[in-house]
Amino acid sequence: MKAGRPIGGEIKLIHLRKAFPECFDNFNLIYLVSSALPAQVEEIVKVSKSRGAKLVWNQNGVAYPGCYGDFYPWFNRRMATLRDQADYIVNQSEFSRISAERYLGSSTAPSGILFNPVDTEVFSPRMQSLPDGPWRILAAGTSHALYRTKSALDTLRELLSRGQDVHLTIAGEFRWKDAEVQVREAMLGLELHVTILPPFRQEEAPEIYRDSHLLLHTKYNDPCPTVPIEAMASGLPVVGTRSGGMPELVGKECGILVPVEQGWSRDLAGEPGLLADAVECIMENHVVMTEAARSHAVKTFQVGAWLERHREILLEVTSR
Repeated sequence: MKAGRPIGGEIKLIHLRKAFPECFDNFNLIYLVSSALPAQVEEIVKVSKSRGAKLVWNQNGVAYPGCYGDFYPWFNRRMATLRDQADYIVNQSEFSRISAERYLGSSTAPSGILFNPVDTEVFSPRMQSLPDGPWRILAAGTSHALYRTKSALDTLRELLSRGQDVHLTIAGEFRWKDAEVQVREAMLGLELHVTILPPFRQEEAPEIYRDSHLLLHTKYNDPCPTVPIEAMASGLPVVGTRSGGMPELVGKECGILVPVEQGWSRDLAGEPGLLADAVECIMENHVVMTEAARSHAVKTFQVGAWLERHREILLEVTSR
C-alpha cells in the first residue's frame, strides 16, 4: 500500500493485511487490487509466478471514454495484462465484471462477486439523533471531475429554492486541475450553506458520517464505492444515481437512486430536481430509512464475512 492517506482500493487492503499478514521472503500468493497497484507490479508478478506463486486479482473499475477520453486504452492495457495472469478474479460488483469484460477482455479464470466490506463496529450510527434542522447532507469521497461536486451544489441550490433548511458538507480530495477555483465558482451564493472539509483520514470518517442525515453520492458508473457502504453502516440513507454498481449496493428501503442515461461516452450527473425530490422523500421517512440502511449494511457488507470468503478463495487457489 502506498505511503500517506489510504483512499479507494487501498482501504480494503487494511482489512486483508490484518487477517493475512504480508510475508516478503517466503510467499505463495499475490493479492492485487486493480485500483491500488504497487510500483513495478509487472516485474513482481512475473518473477513471483515463475516461482509458482498464484495471483488473486480484485477488479474494481476500468477506464472508459467518458472518464478518460481517447487515453482510456492506455490506462486499461496495464490492468488487462495483469488480469490475464490471474488465478482467481474477485469482482467488486456485477458492474465491475461487465466493465472488465467489455474493456479488458474475457477471462477463463475462476471468479466471483464480492462487494467491498465495512467494519460495522467502527462505522455505526450516532447514539443520539441529530436535530431536525438544518438537514445535513454529506457528499464524500475523492473526486476526479467537477460534475460530481457541482451536482451536489446544484441539488443544494434546488432544495434552498424550495424553502428547505439545508446544509451541505463536502468531504474528500479534489483531484483535477484548477479544482479549488472551479468549486468556489460553482458554490457562489451558497457559501453560508456549504462546509468544505480537508481530505480526511480513515479514522476520522465515522464521525463525519454521524454528523450527517444522509449521503448524496452522484459519481457516475461507480463500480463499488465504499463511501455509500460506510454511510449505510453509519445509519445514513443514500441518494445517488442509478448507474454503475449503485443499484447492487443500495436497496430501495435504504436509499433512492434517480434515473440517468446509461452509457460509456460521457459522465452524467443526476437531474438536480430529481435528486432534491429524493432528499425530501428520505427526510420524510428518515427514521425508518436510517434503520433500514444500518440493517442492510450489517447483513450485506460485514467485514467478517468478507474476510471469511477471502479465506476460502485463498485456500482454494493455493491448493490447486
